[in-house]
Amino acid sequence: MTDVVITGYGAITPIGLGVEDFAAGLRGGACGVGTIDLFDASAYRSSLGGQIRGDIRTEAVRARCQAAGVPLQTRYGRTAVFSQAALGEALQMAGLHADDLGDGETGLAFGGCTAGTFESEGTLLGLEEGQDYWDIVPPMELLITPVGTTADVLLTVTGVRGPVTTISTACSSATNAIGLGMRWIQAGRASRVIVGGADGLCRLTHCGFNALRLVSDDTPRPFDARRNGMVIGEGAAVLVLEDAERARARGATVQGRLLGFGNGAEAHHATQPRPDGSGAAAAMQGALDDAGLDPGRIDYINAHGTATPQNDVTEARGAHLVFGDRATGLPMSSTKSQTGHTLGASGAIEVAAVLLGMKHGFLPPTVSWAEQDPEIDIDPVPNEARAASLGVALSNSFAFGGNDASLCVAHPDVEVGR
Repeated sequence: MTDVVITGYGAITPIGLGVEDFAAGLRGGACGVGTIDLFDASAYRSSLGGQIRGDIRTEAVRARCQAAGVPLQTRYGRTAVFSQAALGEALQMAGLHADDLGDGETGLAFGGCTAGTFESEGTLLGLEEGQDYWDIVPPMELLITPVGTTADVLLTVTGVRGPVTTISTACSSATNAIGLGMRWIQAGRASRVIVGGADGLCRLTHCGFNALRLVSDDTPRPFDARRNGMVIGEGAAVLVLEDAERARARGATVQGRLLGFGNGAEAHHATQPRPDGSGAAAAMQGALDDAGLDPGRIDYINAHGTATPQNDVTEARGAHLVFGDRATGLPMSSTKSQTGHTLGASGAIEVAAVLLGMKHGFLPPTVSWAEQDPEIDIDPVPNEARAASLGVALSNSFAFGGNDASLCVAHPDVEVGR
């Protein structure tokens, strides 16, 4: 089977604009959750969000994008700017330029849910009485609304001529996009694929999750007995996947290896997971089977860990179904405690967190954890990053509708015996 490697990655998150800033935030236990000021959220149960503040087009972000030939175009909205910034960093790390991607062998698979929704909301709210949206909206405003817009923007920026698609499976969007990119390389459809995901805060998702009573009016506390819901965040992460032989031939530095991908649909409930954790277990076991690995090889799990009452219990139960008694001591943390739940971007941002842990020798913590839930018998890496040699990890994403996905990622220097 074709080996798939990660040669570059970039991330824009509420705790860091770029992977090294993100790493510093993870290691320092930073929390990017605060009161939303992007729009008026005061009428909702919660006014909190993992918001990226100010203009992300800092000098460092601009320099990375310029080096990679990626323009930071603002006309497509916040989500697209996040994505372009993450793409520029990923390409620069991979030793690539946007001009290199039009070879016909490069694909693009991108996840997300909101695209230009925030900007479209602003237009709708600005209508005068009697005005019709379709009569006054500029044509460009129509083009930024669809979910697939972000992939279209990146396609325009890069000139990719291989397979291109958008994955929108709610919270597992980016994880499924990464898995699909891996499959394209293994099937010979592409030898390099740009993958990832992006989502921005908007009224639609904030209102929706509030209506479902799934959000917290306090700091998110994954796996804690006091948890009372998620906090929505925003951001983007992009990874460059390559056929290992092609990467070696061009002298690329390998940042990590993508070993396995498991996904499936629970078909249980529109918003709730199966209580026994079997859906979560199936995704994790599928990634392990795809990688050809025994569960004993896993050093760490980056959990979906939303801090909702149902998710955290079922994810822990799923881990026990896969890992048995070992699940009690297996480190399993939620970086959503630091970034908020970045929805369609979360899977890619969390793979970036895993890669940074491998590079710098630490396990990301679950911050704000204090009280053990008797139904959650795991090691959440509470409050402080932990020094560790991280060789092989799982990264989980479990979405509405029971669309579960898991990725198995390895340190570039670890032998896994495939």
